[in-house]
Amino acid sequence: MNLALGFALLLGFYGLGEGLARLLPGLPLSGSLWGMVLLYLALASGLVREERVAGAARLVLRGLGLYFVPVGVGALAFEALLREQALAVGAALLFGTLITLAAAAGGARWRS
Repeated sequence: MNLALGFALLLGFYGLGEGLARLLPGLPLSGSLWGMVLLYLALASGLVREERVAGAARLVLRGLGLYFVPVGVGALAFEALLREQALAVGAALLFGTLITLAAAAGGARWRS
């Protein structure tokens, strides 16, 4: 499908999410997460067909590894602090991962 249209849709939902995050500052979700939720709802309801965003999404996902380079540099820059707070960081990573997996499993079970 048309790549420009796919990127426009992805950016449009991102923009809608950012706007929603500013309208609802009391809810602890970032604009990008609101955008993903809105995109999911649009895809699930059939408002947006998957083929329209698939090509653009594939391109974004192909470069996903590059998005984590700044995190790696930050980890190296703050190595001493990470060593000092290793238990807290480890617990946050463990529980965050478990919560994410439980939410994904619940969503998959709800969806099927």
